Amino acid sequence: MEDINLRYRQLLYRFFVRHVKIPALAEDLAQDVFLKYWQYQQNHHSIQHIDAWLFTMARNHLMDHYRKLSTEKKYQETVWNEIESAANTVLDEVYKNELESQIQGALTTLPARQLEVYKLSREQGLTLDEIAQQLQISPNTAKNHLVQALKVLRASVATMAVLLLVGFWVRL
Repeated sequence: MEDINLRYRQLLYRFFVRHVKIPALAEDLAQDVFLKYWQYQQNHHSIQHIDAWLFTMARNHLMDHYRKLSTEKKYQETVWNEIESAANTVLDEVYKNELESQIQGALTTLPARQLEVYKLSREQGLTLDEIAQQLQISPNTAKNHLVQALKVLRASVATMAVLLLVGFWVRL
């Protein structure tokens, strides 16, 4: 048993180092192969071609190691994607809330008629002709009120829009 350990330990170690490039890991993998050999010896008593048996075990153990790494990598990528997705959802919600807050603040600065036209257009989905009829003003006046309200809103949220775009590009 000692003779086999001395004779094949360096050969198996070099085999594993060549493939995994990490000396400590190569030592562990070689030790695992010897452990399997000793367990097999206790149950089956004889192996005719020990060198072939050990290197077949080494090759199989290396393949198992790579399969395990592949599975772990896929799992890590899945977990990372889930974490990133959750973080993006939270970040999107924060940006949305901030933008809505910014819009609500800007709406409070609008004159009453502009605010009324804006709400009828954007919140109730009415056309300019429908707004004009409801408020008993001309469609052109309704359009002017809406254009002015949108200018104020755009100016107010321009800074927030830049932050949203920067946040979006950073996540890509």
